[in-house]
Amino acid sequence: MTRIYLVRHAQAEGNLYRRAHGAYNSLITPQGYAQINALKKRFADIAVDVVYSSPRFRTRVTASAIYGPKDIPMYVMDDLREVDCGPWEDRPWGDIRYYEGEQLDNFNYHFDQWHVDGAETAEQVRERMLRVMNTIVHECPDMTVAAVSHGMSSRILLGTLMGMSLKEISENFPHGDNTAVSLIEYENGKYHVVFANDASHLDQTTSTFANQTWWKGRGWEEVGLRFASLNLQQDTNAALYQLCGAEAWQSCHDSMERYDSAVFLERARYSQNTYPGAVLAAYHEDQFAGLLQLDIEAGSADGIGQVCFVYLTPEYRSRGVAIQLVGEMVSRYRSLKRKYIRLQCAKNNQNALNFFVRSGFRKIGETMEDAVDMDILELYIGF
Repeated sequence: MTRIYLVRHAQAEGNLYRRAHGAYNSLITPQGYAQINALKKRFADIAVDVVYSSPRFRTRVTASAIYGPKDIPMYVMDDLREVDCGPWEDRPWGDIRYYEGEQLDNFNYHFDQWHVDGAETAEQVRERMLRVMNTIVHECPDMTVAAVSHGMSSRILLGTLMGMSLKEISENFPHGDNTAVSLIEYENGKYHVVFANDASHLDQTTSTFANQTWWKGRGWEEVGLRFASLNLQQDTNAALYQLCGAEAWQSCHDSMERYDSAVFLERARYSQNTYPGAVLAAYHEDQFAGLLQLDIEAGSADGIGQVCFVYLTPEYRSRGVAIQLVGEMVSRYRSLKRKYIRLQCAKNNQNALNFFVRSGFRKIGETMEDAVDMDILELYIGF
């Protein structure tokens, strides 16, 4: 008998930032590393002969929790990869919901009907996942194997091995949490799923699903943001930018003394002339939700992406959506080949400081700007 532990990767940027990451190569988050430690403990007393992983960074790092302590071989198999979402790759789910809501519903609830030009189909994913299982049992007869893969690919495989059609998997088979473990046995030419999507090694503090609702089905859709360049040459947009800037200044300074809206607007316009995406408006559907301002010139020689302004409207604060602004800045600056994101946060803004630290930023220095003590924070986004 060959035993295969199928493991979903630890929490990665797409899971946290709520972006479509299939073929996109993303990093593990701080919470993801906590999940990896829990996975390592789970497998400490389980004998494993060999580990396989998809080629993505997030799966290979997760696989290290199993092969590293045991000093056993790990092989990369391309067929274990996640569904390639084609033109959806690295787009926020909120953006996809806004422009292609019908296809997103198909992806979530009817992926037998999901079709996006340039993306894999569910049938193609099923075929290659079955192919990789057949390869593993052929190469590893009577061995115990761990295979680290991805959420949708694993879901399709497990449901298929349990005799479900793609339609039935879509409607009846649940998603698995990050680092969820399933056990598949193979004997006499037949596969048997012993258990699926077990995440008992995680608790409320380490589970990804404990803080998300999208996976629960219809009626549990999350607040997904989309981003669009805010043209500051238009008077209405300039006024909106100045209104947000004034509210943020008041919050940090407890007064409007020394606030010069015209100077801040001109700086933002200069940045936008250099890079059209320098000032981005965040929307939930059609409702304005916040701003993100980048300065692609500052620190560029050192591989740094500078963030000048991060803002959410009062209506969207404390709703768990601020992390999507971080996801957008990561996406923008990684595409520009930056290795670090750097920003400043007022020392008296403890909520914001706590948020950025939880999101992976670390303090690298201090400064004073406009008579306010600031912490300089940095996030590594390279590989």
